[in-house]
Amino acid sequence: MVWKVGVKKHSKTYPTTALADAQRSALLTAVKRGEPFSTETGMPISYAGKAADSNWYDFAIEFIDKKWPHFSANQRKNVAKAMTPATIALLRTPPKQFDPVKVRTALREYAFNHKRRTNTKEAIPDEFRVILDWVQRNTLSMAAWEQSDRIDAVVTALGTRLDGTPSAASSVTRNRRIMNLAMPSQADPGRSPLGPTRSRLGPS
Repeated sequence: MVWKVGVKKHSKTYPTTALADAQRSALLTAVKRGEPFSTETGMPISYAGKAADSNWYDFAIEFIDKKWPHFSANQRKNVAKAMTPATIALLRTPPKQFDPVKVRTALREYAFNHKRRTNTKEAIPDEFRVILDWVQRNTLSMAAWEQSDRIDAVVTALGTRLDGTPSAASSVTRNRRIMNLAMPSQADPGRSPLGPTRSRLGPS
């Protein structure tokens, strides 16, 4: 489906014609009601709801904390590995002032590790705390998941190693399943923003 808001063209692919028709109908209804549309997302402003006020980093932390008791040790490790590149892809600007390895370590080993992050007896090392504070301030809102270019950036990040080489196909599939579980579509309930691949990791 392709449509314009002002001079900016937007497009979205749906798994079935019925879903595409339903979304087209919803957009036309919003137009008839005179709702303002976002030139960034192409969607009615009302679709964003609380998304624009919610930070992706905070959302990811909340997801980790909620699921942590239900994850096995291996699942915890895999979820942290998937969340790390996705979060870097959802920053307003690249964290060029920090060592790339340390950025990933800060996210993987502390931000997305509930036990370490909440350990009152052993604080997060200062060098990693500075990075995480910066990431928290510079992460995009959840409304970014309505922007096709941002979703493309996340998909690319999930399939790329730190050195720029492609990740193994099994790793890419696992990462996408994890992100699809964590991130329901903001604009289209029931539709994953990263595609139809889904998996369950513990109770919802």
